[in-house]
Amino acid sequence: IPVLITISGTQQLDWDEPETIQLVTQGEYSYEPGVVTFSYAETEMTGLEGVTTTFTIEDGARVTLRREGKVRSTMLFVVGEKHEALYDAGFGGLLLSLRAKNIEALLNEKGGIFDLSYAIEIEHAACGTNSYHIEIRAI
Repeated sequence: IPVLITISGTQQLDWDEPETIQLVTQGEYSYEPGVVTFSYAETEMTGLEGVTTTFTIEDGARVTLRREGKVRSTMLFVVGEKHEALYDAGFGGLLLSLRAKNIEALLNEKGGIFDLSYAIEIEHAACGTNSYHIEIRAI
């Protein structure tokens, strides 16, 4: 179904002040018991123009974040587990290690609220945490 997606994303690098960006965009949303999927087109503001981002949430505990387009990556998040992902920005890839700290999905047929926070390492060097607070409403 068509939805309005409000995203507040915060990046806290170990050596810097936290940086938060907010994005309000239209996207697509699919709800089935146990599996929620939503996607949207990134914008120039996020620095990922030309990229489609898709979140798939399984049983409220396993999240796959997929980016396709100019940037390609598939990231998996399960609280308490470390997963690696290749982040391909077209000019070369970076190896990311991701460890979910919190996953909270209060979602139903019409949308809801989704929170994800995770620690990130780039090429095996710890560099900080990222978090998303996402609100989804049917249009």
